[in-house]
Formats: sequence, structure tokens, C-alpha cells
Amino acid sequence: MTETTTPKRQTRRTDPTTTVLAEVRTVRKELAASRLPVAGGERPEKGRSYHQRQSIRWGAIDQARTLAETPGWDSALLAAAYGALAEPDPERARPNLVRLAALAVAAVEDIGQEGA
Repeated sequence: MTETTTPKRQTRRTDPTTTVLAEVRTVRKELAASRLPVAGGERPEKGRSYHQRQSIRWGAIDQARTLAETPGWDSALLAAAYGALAEPDPERARPNLVRLAALAVAAVEDIGQEGA
């Protein structure tokens, strides 16, 4: 009589993005009551102007670092953050904020891979 063995299933590795997004959801629940404009303050147009200048500055830094092959998450994140905050139209700011969130998730994943 031959004995049949069932092949062992490999355990699925958790997708790093899934783990990070679960953490993000937890923190987001804490912020659920916050309904804020993208640009606040008494003079939001002045703030957007500042953010635009900083976006250009950090974008140039990010590009220079990339060309010098010395990139960092800080310049990419700051350029994206300032760019999103500089947008006067909330509907046009949305994709920029989504890109910022994607960059932040990628940075967190990268940190997780360094520790592994």
C-alpha cells in the first residue's frame, strides 16, 4: 500500500503594502472627525505661494540628488507634499495627495525592508 502525502502549502508572505495600509487605516480612524481645507490660515493664498516655492526648491533638490545617484525619500516626499499643498483647486490637489501617500507608503516599506 502506498501512502499518499499531501504537499505542504507554502505560507503566503504578507504584502508589505497591505501591512502599511492597515497601519494607515488605524491612524486615519483617529483623524476621522477632522474636516479641514487643504490650505488653511487667514491668508491661504499666501501659504499656497510659499508651498509652491518650496515645491520647486525641493523638486530641484530631488532631481539633483537623482542625477548624482544620491536620492533620498526626504526630498521626494517634501517636493510632493509642498506641490500638493500649493494646488488651489482641491479636486486637482487630490491626485497630488494620493501620490504623496504612495510615496510615504513606499518609504515606510523601504524602512521595513532595511530591518528585514
